Amino acid sequence: MPKVDTIERTITVASPIAKVWEAITVADHLAKWFGDSADIDLHPGGTFKMGWSEYDNFSEAVVEIVDEPTTFAYRWDAGTSEDGTVWTTLVTFTLDESDGGTVITMVESGFSELPDDVYVKRLKSNTSGWDAELADLERYLVGVAA
Repeated sequence: MPKVDTIERTITVASPIAKVWEAITVADHLAKWFGDSADIDLHPGGTFKMGWSEYDNFSEAVVEIVDEPTTFAYRWDAGTSEDGTVWTTLVTFTLDESDGGTVITMVESGFSELPDDVYVKRLKSNTSGWDAELADLERYLVGVAA
């Protein structure tokens, strides 16, 4: 059976696209819904760091695409082998205006390229993780929509 390569989630929020763009690309906003700390150098090749203090965890990424206000993508760490090989997946947010709100589509891809043990762990944790994080994003945007 072939491996699943992507996690895809779509939500619609009653927030203007400019507010959603800020929420997914500005460190101060990211730290209020995507973990609790963030640092981002918003240009292709820039670094993006996110932290979750309750889990004593952080992730580092490299910004891949910045096409304001519709597309933001980064490649983040999915695991490291004993010999130092780093595996990554690509996270892409696509924003579309719709009836005064914004449709947010998040796709994380590249899981099929991961070794089996990393694949199983990452697909499971990232699937539930995106469900939680996108719910947090939606709640956050309700508070900043005005």
